[in-house]
Amino acid sequence: MSKLNFPSFNYKDQPDYVREIISPPVTNAYSYVSNRLRETYESVLPKYLAAMKDLRILDYGCGVKPYRYVVEGVCREYIGADIGENANAEIQLQPGELLPFENESFDVVISSQVLEHVEEFDKYLNECNRVLRKGGLLFLSTHGTWQFHAAPYDFNRWTHLGLKSLLTRHGFEVIGCNPVLGQLAVPTQLRLAFFESFANSIGTVGKILF
Repeated sequence: MSKLNFPSFNYKDQPDYVREIISPPVTNAYSYVSNRLRETYESVLPKYLAAMKDLRILDYGCGVKPYRYVVEGVCREYIGADIGENANAEIQLQPGELLPFENESFDVVISSQVLEHVEEFDKYLNECNRVLRKGGLLFLSTHGTWQFHAAPYDFNRWTHLGLKSLLTRHGFEVIGCNPVLGQLAVPTQLRLAFFESFANSIGTVGKILF
């Protein structure tokens, strides 16, 4: 299977609650960022998984499993694990609880915008490494420069070199790094902050007028 004939996918076919995360409308302050992240996953996952099939995949910190649709065509089993009561997660963990899987249980681990919210990130990355088979792949995205957002917690930021160093220390070989915003991160945040403030003020006026 080559990249050219990777099983087709379309985010527009996903439920509303998924599309609201991966492709919010332009009226949403995070529309540009979310769509860029979606485009990155849609490019990177097929690039590395095109020659594979019958994969067992763990979405660690799965939320609504926003990028499952990209890999369903090469996936034998897709398991979501998350903290607390998440109806989308097959595995519901308590804070600090280890994954209930044997060593080398998965071909792929996906960690999308999770690491910055993990206080014990060393334990988290050790678990990612432990459950991956030899030669398995970790697809991890996290914030570099980004504003604080307590959803529910926001602990960490890394430069790309810092993130590479962190992953290497936990036994990973970094084979690719794909900036989502790069040098646009700071000006994008400023525009988002202005847009959100402006939208909120319009909303207030609207409430007064109507």
